[in-house]
Amino acid sequence: MGSYMKSLGYDEFLDIALGGTILGTGGGGSYRTAKALADGWLRRKTIQMTPLAKVPGEASVVVVAGMGSPEAMLRIPFTTQAQSAFASLEESMGHRIRYVLPVEASGFNFLTPMTVAAHEAVTVIDADCAGRAIPRLNQTLPFAGGVRLTPMALGNAPGETVVVRTDSYALAEKLALSALEDFGWVAGLACYPMSGRVAKRICISGTISLARETGRAIREAVASKQDPVPAVLGKMGGTILVRGRVERVRNESKGSYTFGSVEVRGSGEYRGCHVRVMSMNENMIAWRNQRPAALAPDRICYMKPDGSATTNADLKPNDEAVVLVVEAQKEWRSKAASGLFSDTLRAMGYPGRYVPARKLLRMGKSAG
Repeated sequence: MGSYMKSLGYDEFLDIALGGTILGTGGGGSYRTAKALADGWLRRKTIQMTPLAKVPGEASVVVVAGMGSPEAMLRIPFTTQAQSAFASLEESMGHRIRYVLPVEASGFNFLTPMTVAAHEAVTVIDADCAGRAIPRLNQTLPFAGGVRLTPMALGNAPGETVVVRTDSYALAEKLALSALEDFGWVAGLACYPMSGRVAKRICISGTISLARETGRAIREAVASKQDPVPAVLGKMGGTILVRGRVERVRNESKGSYTFGSVEVRGSGEYRGCHVRVMSMNENMIAWRNQRPAALAPDRICYMKPDGSATTNADLKPNDEAVVLVVEAQKEWRSKAASGLFSDTLRAMGYPGRYVPARKLLRMGKSAG
């Protein structure tokens, strides 16, 4: 397949799990879930990954993910669920699928397509459909770009599968959530079938490599007793919103969604700074000193000062935490794409349009 192919093994999977969990905007599965997947299912495996630009235009591509509630994913091991979904969708479509692609940027969901590539003759594309983690399948760039979600398949570990064919996104989501509930709120998912040409037009390139480089930078900083936070910013870019201690955590689960808020009180140079992050599985809005500081699709990310990754499912009061904001990629800047989060933000008390974080932070400074 050419010299541009990259072979990934266990050490790379661990770096991807760490960096991807930080990129996962507070959701996308716990780092523990991602590491358990690497340890239990990928430890002795290698997979092939190719740049998005090298995917043939006529190639058949499908999106692969793990789907479910963050709490359930900490209880139920993720093993063959994605393989079940992929095999079912391939059979339903009636032709071979050669490439798989993550639905989102997260440690766990970067690894789920790799569980398929470890056992099938498919290649993982170094890209994803959102550049961040997302709670709903209609908050992706394929949806914004008019790609059909279906046919899609869900599968569980024993190999039970459901295939959904409908032009209605609302019906597809309803049927998927019904199957997900029957599967114990943990399932593999294969969806958004598309050509390589379409994938190159709408997906965000290089995100798995970014996660790997971020994870490696953290590991090297910790090994040399350096502060890992600048190492992360050096790879991801972005700004620190606050560095301090978690003051309050509130979570309420409704089906596959967990709605929550995390409040962090700044310390050191961030003393006097209070940040409240509101989430729907993933972080959607950050308020700093009661003013909006970052909005989805911008990435509101967590890490701990010791370099470990943490998520909304993991954070506890009194934890030390760093809240970072990294602006959304250019693919999100269209009105159609950024508007996919408007309803969620409105429900969280922000009725306005998307404003990039740098402008919000500038407005906050001038107001202060």
